[in-house]
Amino acid sequence: MRVLFVAALCISLMFYADTTLAGSDEICCNWVNTKYVSGNRPQKLILNDDGTFATYKTKTGTDALERGMFQIIKKWKDSEENIWYQIKMQGLKYGTKYKLATISKDGDKLKFVCKSDKLPDEIDENAPDYCNYTRFSMY
Repeated sequence: MRVLFVAALCISLMFYADTTLAGSDEICCNWVNTKYVSGNRPQKLILNDDGTFATYKTKTGTDALERGMFQIIKKWKDSEENIWYQIKMQGLKYGTKYKLATISKDGDKLKFVCKSDKLPDEIDENAPDYCNYTRFSMY
């Protein structure tokens, strides 16, 4: 079943690469939160310009917990110049997830809420799937 899913994912990428690739964007970088230690939330999240992502248990980890593709469905700025996103993520481990995310106007803070069945309506810091990260340069 897993092999079939991977094959289907690869084939769909070949045919729909122009819509699934994120392109160069503010959200495409390394994000970290070293306060996440339980394993439920990864300490490091990498979103790449080619529309791929990877999550890591620790800030210095090299073995990905999950890998997959993401697509920016919608992007806009609010009146305070924060950047907002509706994102669809598809990973091998957890399947499809939908995120409502925002990046602070200075570009240093990412926060989001994630759901598996639909796009979230708001970013509630008390929601069980709320996460926040800080931009991190590995160089």
